[in-house]
Amino acid sequence: MRWVCFLFSLLTFLQWNWSQSLAEKLGYPEDSKLLIIHADDLGVTHSENRASLLGMRQGCVNSASIMVPCPWFLEIAKEAAAHRAMDFGVHLTLNSEWDNYKWGPVTRNNQVSSLVDSNGYFFDNVRELAEKGKPEEVQLELRNQVEMALANKIDITHLDTHMGGARSTTEFLRAYLEVGNQYRLPVLLDNRILSITDPTITQLIREGNQVVADNVVSASPQHFASGMDTYYKEVLGNLDVGLNVLLIHLAFDDMEMQAVTIDHPNWGAAWRQADLDFFSSATCAELITQNNIVLIDWREIRDTIIRAE
Repeated sequence: MRWVCFLFSLLTFLQWNWSQSLAEKLGYPEDSKLLIIHADDLGVTHSENRASLLGMRQGCVNSASIMVPCPWFLEIAKEAAAHRAMDFGVHLTLNSEWDNYKWGPVTRNNQVSSLVDSNGYFFDNVRELAEKGKPEEVQLELRNQVEMALANKIDITHLDTHMGGARSTTEFLRAYLEVGNQYRLPVLLDNRILSITDPTITQLIREGNQVVADNVVSASPQHFASGMDTYYKEVLGNLDVGLNVLLIHLAFDDMEMQAVTIDHPNWGAAWRQADLDFFSSATCAELITQNNIVLIDWREIRDTIIRAE
């Protein structure tokens, strides 16, 4: 009976979600190549903040998300509050991955003790978070990160998840969706969500009117090794019809970022400078035009789809 209910729920969801394309719901032709160029990790450093703002103001980056627990949160929160037309989400954070640069929960540690190590910081890897974290404490911390962003006057456009931590177990994914639905915010999801055999997940997606991205794309260490320009040119040249989300990380290759990411070339300072260079370039803008790519942002999805009623 559980499987019958799940299949019925899934089919109902698919029928609702695909009866009209997202592009049409947003007012674009059905065959549009929709793209969100999305900068992660704002708030982690001053370098990340400055570079991300540069990419948004002078480059092709049209969305970003903020790590509320991180040391440079207040700086980017002030910018977001002062420029509310810019597209800022919350990069829900449950991990602290760098060796010598750490952060912990915004909730008091004794309320979310399953989420922290012996020093009171978030775990540096998702596996340990998934093994030790209690779903109710995950949900409490996610909600408090949203509340802190709202208290700092950020017009939150969406939620996504740092290192995939908030969707690393089915229980965490449920908490992630529940928080998104509570605040009537889109949450970043891709087609992998459709393989989860838990009917409550499908129900939460339907209840929140959530959008499932057709493609979520990000560079890998292999792409960094072979050249970011080559990879991103290929991505933009072969973009599919539907909703595409391109996740990037912008920072300057400066002393601050080099110290934070020491001994971590992948997603490190040079990687982030390469992202900034490409997405601030004339080449990027030209490829978007040449390939008939439509840049959209999460605010459009939030206001037109999630908060349509």
